[in-house]
Parts: sequence; C-alpha cells; structure tokens
Amino acid sequence: MPRRLTASLAVLALSGALVACGDDDDAGSASAPTTTTVADPCAGVPADASMVFVTTPASGVRVAPGFTVTGCSRTFESNVPWRLLDRAGDVIAEGFATGGGVDGPASFTFTVGYTPPSEEQVGHLEVEAGDPSDGEGFPPPRDVVPVVLSP
Repeated sequence: MPRRLTASLAVLALSGALVACGDDDDAGSASAPTTTTVADPCAGVPADASMVFVTTPASGVRVAPGFTVTGCSRTFESNVPWRLLDRAGDVIAEGFATGGGVDGPASFTFTVGYTPPSEEQVGHLEVEAGDPSDGEGFPPPRDVVPVVLSP
C-alpha cells in the first residue's frame, strides 16, 4: 500500500509540473512569456537601445578555464569589453568581443581562458559597453554574472 501511495503521489506531482509548463496550444496568447534561445540571443530586444545581455553562462554556474560566453549587445563601435574577477576582485582574465552597433543588436561569443584558482571560489564575469562619452549622459550598459571558479 505505501508503494502505491508513493507512486500515485509521484504521478500527481509530475502531472502538476506538466500543467504548470503549459503546452503549445497557448503559444500565441498574449500572456505567454517570451523566451530567447541560445541560437538567437537577440530575439525580441530593443533595436535602438544601447545594451549588453549575457545569455550564458547563467548566474551561479561552475566554470573552468576555456568556458564560452554568449549574449547580445548593441554598443559603441560594436565593441564588447569583458573581464573575469576572482573573489578578491582581482582581474584574472580580460578581453573584448564584437557584437551589435549602429546597425542594431547582434550576438557575441567569446572564450575565457585563465589560470584556475587553487580553491573553489565565487568570481564575477563583467561584460559591458565602453563609455566613449567620459561620463556624459546615461551610464554604459553592464552585465555582471557571478560564477563559481573551479580549481
């Protein structure tokens, strides 16, 4: 009897999860959330706004040297500077990628190589747009993703 009850509860929980996920029938409704796939990280973003969005890695993901970063941007001269900081705030890797610019948003991809720390720790990946205005106007867009740096 306890096995049947456990199995029944598992089926009910699974059924509830499937209902919560929805199905394809409501894909056209106005209340359905918009999702972005890795294949097109710029789907649905404003075409005329300066921005930087990191789509991978997600916040809190464990990374190792050579991890790939993807996202969407629209920045000055299509330049997307980035840097990886360790727990102490020291820069352990930095570089730049090319994304979208004056013609609109576009995706970017880059690989982060660094010397792994001696112990696991939380670091931060900072991806931004440069500030050619020297502080005039709005602050430049910036996305900061906390990641776990594995030894």
